[in-house]
Amino acid sequence: MQWNTLIADGHGPVYLRIVQALERAVWSGALRPGQRLPAQRVLANDLGVDLTTVTRAFTEARKRGLIDARGPQGTFVAPPQVELAQLVDLSMNLPPSPGGGQVADMLQRGLATVLSRSDASNLMTYHVGGGSRADHLAAQQWLKPILGRLDIDRLVVTEGAQAALSALLLALTTAGDVILCEPLVYPGLLHAARVLQRTLRVVECDEHGMLPSALRRHARATGARVVYLNPTAQNPTARTMPEARRMALADVLRSLDLRLIEDDPYWLLVDDAPAPLALLAPQHTCYISTLSKCLSPGLHTGFVHLPDGVARQDVLDALRAVNLMAPPLMNALVTQLILDGSAATLLKLVQEEAAERRYLAQSTLSPRFLQHCAGVHAWCRLPAQWTDASLTHAARLQGLGIAPSSAFTPQGVAINDAVRISLGAAASRQELHRALRQLDQLMHVASSGSTEWTI
Repeated sequence: MQWNTLIADGHGPVYLRIVQALERAVWSGALRPGQRLPAQRVLANDLGVDLTTVTRAFTEARKRGLIDARGPQGTFVAPPQVELAQLVDLSMNLPPSPGGGQVADMLQRGLATVLSRSDASNLMTYHVGGGSRADHLAAQQWLKPILGRLDIDRLVVTEGAQAALSALLLALTTAGDVILCEPLVYPGLLHAARVLQRTLRVVECDEHGMLPSALRRHARATGARVVYLNPTAQNPTARTMPEARRMALADVLRSLDLRLIEDDPYWLLVDDAPAPLALLAPQHTCYISTLSKCLSPGLHTGFVHLPDGVARQDVLDALRAVNLMAPPLMNALVTQLILDGSAATLLKLVQEEAAERRYLAQSTLSPRFLQHCAGVHAWCRLPAQWTDASLTHAARLQGLGIAPSSAFTPQGVAINDAVRISLGAAASRQELHRALRQLDQLMHVASSGSTEWTI
């Protein structure tokens, strides 16, 4: 094994990078169950670290079920653990839990602080929608790494991104209006458009995303004034739109005076993500961010930044029709966690865990199938003998939940034979690795010409 190379690619302190190197070697097959590892002193000497660091790494690796210590015989790669769960959910996009009790400790401290500093009765009554001044300060701090320093008077706090999206559709359009979007979109947009009686019109894309020339043509042909984009780690394709395409689309937004709803829940989980369109066309973009996809769905809070041309009161009125208010206790907890730095600490842990899970997907799924992997999900094209529906059904029979491309396709658009694989909901990396190997084998069975799994 190239220990030094693997450790250089890791995250955090050296002992954890040694553990990550062990995990990656097991996932890739470089280390196999029963294989003997170097003695701790030998490994410490090879890596140029002290023995205590390696001992700490091996202790952590044993806790994670990666290795077995057999006394004088040495240390060996552990056999795979038997998984008794009935279903491994690879269908729901969730941020991975860092584990180790950090989340529980953070919540306990945050709630204790909120309850000690607040009037409990005030947390259990009705509040004005859109967030308090303290909530806006927290939103400003959370969005600063993404959008820079913002005017808090242009911020709205919502109960999640879906409420924000629905409120913006109500505020910016009327029943029957056309909304321009890509051929594969977040299912929440499909649902909101259907319920609110808005019409989705698909704009052609290439490998970089929505085509500026096609956007211009469809906007002029339909009279549409609103565009929806999820440009970073796009759901479901996991594609990130490059900066040049964003700049070209921003030019179209400005020249035609279009409004963009930029739904950007994964920006903080993507390394070197390009600047949001909200920075390239600030007077035309309503920007949505949420904690649900990069911290925890239990912290179900969304933040919206509005351009000067969109009246904040119009959005608040629309939000009231969708969701009277976010629960005050939840808002207070989220605000506390952001302002005291706990949310940033948790985000770092989630980012590191998500990176390891993406490595798992990229090293386990065949490049013949895997198209993109970013944020907390991967997008796989299917071999000819599978449809998205048949593979989803066959995977469920084997205890795997995946999301078919039809779940992301607007009405009247041809369905891709592809599936989205979510990486965050599996309880552990070991469980995720087993599930990904199982799914990869299932796709290979079909691609080899066998009809055994054809449904």
